[in-house]
This record gives sequence, C-alpha cells and structure tokens, in this order.
Amino acid sequence: MATSKEKLIIELKTKGVSLTKNQLKQLDKSTDGATKSFGRMAVGLAGATAALYAMGKATSFAIRVGKEFEQGMANVKAISGATGAEFKALEANARKLGASTKFTATEVAGLQTEFSKLGFTASEINKVTAGTLALAAATGSDLATSAAVGG
Repeated sequence: MATSKEKLIIELKTKGVSLTKNQLKQLDKSTDGATKSFGRMAVGLAGATAALYAMGKATSFAIRVGKEFEQGMANVKAISGATGAEFKALEANARKLGASTKFTATEVAGLQTEFSKLGFTASEINKVTAGTLALAAATGSDLATSAAVGG
C-alpha cells in the first residue's frame, strides 16, 4: 500500500536520513503514479457499482412485470373457465399482441379478463382481442371502454 510523500519524508527524517533533490523528485513521481492509479481504480469501482445497481433495478422491474402478467392471466383463467388448451391459446395471444401492439401483454390480459366478465368464451376472446386493441389505439380510449364498445 502506498504511503503519502509527506509521511515518508517524516519517517525518513526521524530515522536521520536526509534526501537529495533527485531522491525527492523520484519520490514525488512514484507517489504521483500511485495516486493516479488509485484514482482510476476509484472511477472503475464507481462505474461497476452503478452498472450493478442498474442491473438490479432492471431485474426487479422485469420480475414485477412478469408477476403482473402471470396474475393477469390467472384472473383470465379463473373468470373465463378456460380449459388447459384454451388457456394456453389465450396466453399465447396475449404475449403475441403484447409484443406486436402498443399495449403490453399485461394490458392484453386485462382486456381478456374484461371480455371474460362479459361472458365471452375463450375462442371468442381470441377472435376479438386484436380488433379491440386496434380500436382502442385508433380512438385513444382505454381497453375497458373498448371492450364494452367492441363486445
């Protein structure tokens, strides 16, 4: 571990060692290099810390979004009474439309839930969801309103 120049000079003087100007210049150069190295290391650590923090936030966000989607689909399944194959088709449709429209998969699951509440079957929901999303996007209305109008 590097010691500061002043501390080194004090230690040497207490031991009775006197330094020449050349020795002091050399000492100055060596401590300056160590100081710069520690500065670069601190910058690197700060950058790594920021990157790890950002990764943690992104991971947390992704987990939250995933949980919201899973809860939305659980609501669809409970309200619609969709069977295994029907439910898989609804989930696949929600994921596909969530990736290809301005709406998220979680929002699509919410729309599917609204259609289920209105008594639509799983097959009917799959048929009208894309059109309802297009209507909501075109009119700027929310999905619940579009479900009531579109249904």
